[in-house]
Amino acid sequence: MIRWAAGRPAVIWSLAAGLVIAGGVAFTKLPLATKTRVDTPRISVNARWNGASPELVETYITSPIEAAIQGIRGVRKLTSTSQESRASIQVELDPGIDMTFARLAILEQMEALRAELPGDARSSLRVSQYVPEDLAEAPLLEINVTGPYPAGALTQITNDVVVPRFAALEGIAGYGVRGEAQNGAVISYDGVRLRQLGIDPAQLATALGSARMIDVIGAERLGATERSVVLRDVPTALEDLGRLPIVGAGGKVHRLDDVATIRPEEDRRGNFYRLNGLTAVTLTLTREGGADAIKTVARAREALAETQASLPQGVRLEVASDSSEDLVKQLNDLMLRGAIAFGAVALVLLLTLRSFKSTALVLGSATVAIAGTALGLYLLNIPANMLTLAGLAMGIGIL
Repeated sequence: MIRWAAGRPAVIWSLAAGLVIAGGVAFTKLPLATKTRVDTPRISVNARWNGASPELVETYITSPIEAAIQGIRGVRKLTSTSQESRASIQVELDPGIDMTFARLAILEQMEALRAELPGDARSSLRVSQYVPEDLAEAPLLEINVTGPYPAGALTQITNDVVVPRFAALEGIAGYGVRGEAQNGAVISYDGVRLRQLGIDPAQLATALGSARMIDVIGAERLGATERSVVLRDVPTALEDLGRLPIVGAGGKVHRLDDVATIRPEEDRRGNFYRLNGLTAVTLTLTREGGADAIKTVARAREALAETQASLPQGVRLEVASDSSEDLVKQLNDLMLRGAIAFGAVALVLLLTLRSFKSTALVLGSATVAIAGTALGLYLLNIPANMLTLAGLAMGIGIL
């Protein structure tokens, strides 16, 4: 091999020059991240329903979510767990499938299903890429949503306007909402009046419990895919609750709002979250495996400016934390140290060899090696992270 290369210097120089150029172009296109690529063919869908039994969670949350996901192309296997107050569905995808499109397809199905889920599950429904705990990294971006509104109203604005815009961005694997509150209703009654009307207070609880009707009435088969046909009759407003029938003495039927008072109320779950005296909700975004952290944050900041224009008056979006800022500082510091190391190596070689040509040949071989590494990372779709870049810097010194 050495004899063949020594006899064809023009070919070797051409290959080296082509490799250096290709490696330089590849280096500018490499995605940058703090950690290595984490891209497993699995997506997690989670939701909670506070106070619900596993049977209710299975019927009203887990089963509808499974039915919505089964028809998506590329879904290989579904594994679900229904626990008290919580549902967890693991979606295993076919090998080689595009994770971005698969996650967006599942996200679209969940957004369409969200309005049909119980109150708590609507706001807590999350779609995220599965990441092993040991490889999890800090949130990519945290955005504060503040405004002169109650926590429930601000949570609804966040879930309806802010979350859909950022969750669909390229490079975003998942999101979380902190400081949210759940809009609900409180029903109070006068015991004396109920006795006068011949109504047992338990009838109110029975009427509320039967207000939601969700039942599987059949199945629709499309080729190899089978989808459940579900009947859903769910109250969506206080007026719907007020029209619930309550049977009194003598078989007389009363409306619920005639025998009880219904008023809206927020459930903050014991937390009061404020920033600078204003009610706040924080949106946390996580990076998708293989995505460029710096470019993803740049897209998110552009989306922030666009979303701000569509928000109600007084609602503000502000970046609370940005992990890409530290990444930029670390990369700049690494580049500076690499340049110093390269210069020091050149000086030591020049003093040792006492020949500009010999020094140039050694440094040229280092350049070719670095360019080949960059090209390999790009072709294998591996993001450049602090470990790989530090390894390149060390490689110069070792060589």
